[in-house]
Amino acid sequence: MKVNMNKRVSIVLPAFVAGIMAFSFGTASALDLSDEAKLKELENALKSPEAPATVKKKPRTRAIVFDNDAGATAAPTAATTAAAVAETKPARIGDCTAIPADVKTTPVDFAIQFKSGSADLAPSSEETLRQIAKILALSPDRCILVEGHTDAVGNFEKNMALSKDRSSSVVKFIVEKAGMDASRLVPIGKGQTEPVKNTDPRDSKNRRVVFKVVG
Repeated sequence: MKVNMNKRVSIVLPAFVAGIMAFSFGTASALDLSDEAKLKELENALKSPEAPATVKKKPRTRAIVFDNDAGATAAPTAATTAAAVAETKPARIGDCTAIPADVKTTPVDFAIQFKSGSADLAPSSEETLRQIAKILALSPDRCILVEGHTDAVGNFEKNMALSKDRSSSVVKFIVEKAGMDASRLVPIGKGQTEPVKNTDPRDSKNRRVVFKVVG
């Protein structure tokens, strides 16, 4: 029995294309396109040169002593002068929890999902967090502020506590997946205090996690 080859190709080809399309859409659904853009933004923030987080010490003051004063001390030596100058130099902060409030940061926000009313991560957000963990692991020495935000629905105090618990859950997940030093990630609860600009405070868009790269 002869088979029309053109007919076979016309049947097989659409099936092959459909398979490719199904595979492509299946992959895209695992990681939202908007998340991919955010991940790239986070990666670029980590690649930027780090500005040292510093805190300035107060300069040491010295009393003026005249030669004819009783108990006058000798003029400061070069060593003591150098020590005094060193006191005025900024000291680098190794502890990420001691970062000044006005330190420069680059924020990148993600719509991380949690189970309703809890700090348990929703399975739908785990792949995004795995990708975030991989990116953060490339710069293990950078300090990252992890801010949890809620909408304005519900009790203010409960929202503050929930946002802190959620940011802590995110930090815990990243530390476990990337093996990062937990001290480099600082969980912060913002509650409903910082809604997205030009958005109703009750809007669900305010439920988000913001990663702030320090420096």
